[in-house]
Amino acid sequence: MSSYIGEFGVDATEVTVPLPTVLVYAFSPLKSPRVLFFLAFCLAAWVAAGYYLGTKECRNQIMLVASLTALAIFLFVVRDAAQAEARAMAHLVWTGDKAFSVPVIIAPHQDEAYDAFEKCRDRRGLRQIIGLPDRMYLLCRDKYYPCERGRMFVVSNAGAIIYSAIMRREPGAEENDCEQ
Repeated sequence: MSSYIGEFGVDATEVTVPLPTVLVYAFSPLKSPRVLFFLAFCLAAWVAAGYYLGTKECRNQIMLVASLTALAIFLFVVRDAAQAEARAMAHLVWTGDKAFSVPVIIAPHQDEAYDAFEKCRDRRGLRQIIGLPDRMYLLCRDKYYPCERGRMFVVSNAGAIIYSAIMRREPGAEENDCEQ
């Protein structure tokens, strides 16, 4: 989750995310081939080591150290898988493959952020980054450079634009499927 919203410059400590949402986002990296392969390798090594190691006392110490080491490495494997999954999910937003979102906005007064939001909404350029119980994060893809430039809007559940920021990104060389 933090890797995904980090792709849009949002610090994970700034958002309150319900546990079910965290679990939904956490499942994707946990089922990645690299994580599953690492777990299978560790299980096979653990079983083999338990069978082939010497005395029970020596075996328990080695197994404890090996298990703690594998756990530390596992955290890095999961982090790398999460970052790869986050890039893929963010790519869907930037390329326009994520759902077009139109929240109801209350405009107490006209300002530059609201005007930009309306223009983007009218040309169907808004894509939802994530919706949370208290706010929604939206990306307005640039009209001429949709995969490289955009504007993020944070909309409260009351319908007010509470934050807006210009976004720039460098798409990877393999990302040539950008929809105008």
